Amino acid sequence: MVDITKPFWFQDVPQEIEHQKRIGNVLDIKEYFLRLHKILQRPDFKFKGETYTTAKIVLQTLKSIINFHASYILGNPISITGEQNLVKEFNRIYKKGKYNTADYQIGQDLAKYGNAFEYDYLDSGVVKCHIISNESAYPVYDDSENYIAFVEYWKDADEGTEHYYVYYPDKVQIWKNNVMESERPNLTGLPIHYASLDKTEYNFFGDSPMNDLIPIMDRIEKLLSKMDDSITTLSLNPIGVCAGRTTDASVSKDMCGEMLVFEAGGNFQYATATLDYNSIKLELDNLIQQLYTIACVPSAVIGQSNIANVSEISLKLLFSQSDNKAKKMTKVLKDGFYQRFIYFRQLLALQNKTFSDDDFDELDITFNYNRPVDTQSMINELKTQYDMGAISKQTVIDLSPYTTNTALELQRLNDEDNSDGDKQDSTVNDVQSAIPPKSGDMKNSK
Repeated sequence: MVDITKPFWFQDVPQEIEHQKRIGNVLDIKEYFLRLHKILQRPDFKFKGETYTTAKIVLQTLKSIINFHASYILGNPISITGEQNLVKEFNRIYKKGKYNTADYQIGQDLAKYGNAFEYDYLDSGVVKCHIISNESAYPVYDDSENYIAFVEYWKDADEGTEHYYVYYPDKVQIWKNNVMESERPNLTGLPIHYASLDKTEYNFFGDSPMNDLIPIMDRIEKLLSKMDDSITTLSLNPIGVCAGRTTDASVSKDMCGEMLVFEAGGNFQYATATLDYNSIKLELDNLIQQLYTIACVPSAVIGQSNIANVSEISLKLLFSQSDNKAKKMTKVLKDGFYQRFIYFRQLLALQNKTFSDDDFDELDITFNYNRPVDTQSMINELKTQYDMGAISKQTVIDLSPYTTNTALELQRLNDEDNSDGDKQDSTVNDVQSAIPPKSGDMKNSK
């Protein structure tokens, strides 16, 4: 482990074995999503006296899978519930700091690399979020796996300059090679480390799900590429075979509508190969099935099957694996978001906006899964429970698929109730003024 009390200790962090292996894996995955697949290394060969360029089919199915999981959990903004004034402040931070977009980026990083990193800071009175890329992120843990520091490191590709952002719990230093350019106070704390529950050999890092999916996709791409070559060379361009006495004359590969004359007993035919379609289809179908099983994505989402007139129960079964994976990821996200809320509270306190511990402890997060649902059935169930007195109006608003800001909605309802009360009071006054006074009252008035 690195001793952070030594001078220039941060320069040794990127050289540690656990970071070297993780960053190497991150770069491999990043290259894969830039379409640098293993199939591109497939060699060409000679066919009919010429160089035949082999098929190299590159599929970007994994990119769709990543987008599906990120959109499934964080495609819809999260709902923050709790004390109205506190929720109002947090929603304001979310809007000004563009945290909904940051949440989506975190979801994508977790789905790709198994880790995500976020630093929250105050810029001209606005709380903002800096998502640190995985290839530049180096969290530092001590021997007891306590999170003690963080290094953001990258090297300029043009000039070769090494940049270090060194995060301590109380300060942030910016280094360029061996020279410290600036130092400023850290108003929040160390960057938040979101780590998947599937761990690598080092307990504080999450394992990337892509390590399970890329080998399957490599095999599918290789199988499809070889099938394409087989169809092109053996079925569409068969090899001509002459039987009989050897001759020096050659047959043009472009020959069509010409006549060949052979000696007695000689002949000419095309040699073609019959593809074992059933065996190839069996292997390909099983590979695709395993891909969707491990990826926890319904095949219907990628267009592999047709669905129609499905019920709510059928939808739940169809998305059961996606739900299980989403629940696993939301546990990681919630831990990180709660730490983010602590940072929000610290930054709000600097602006003289303080809240009690009880109000802060009541805060909760609801993830609005981007899953097809029978909205009418959900609303009817919520209405039934509300009519029974089993849940409150706020709970109905929290769980409603049409509501993203509970505090704002409750405030609007309160304003409507007050305005309705004012209208009723004015109506009563109008009615009373329209009623003529009694005769006794008229005499008194005289």
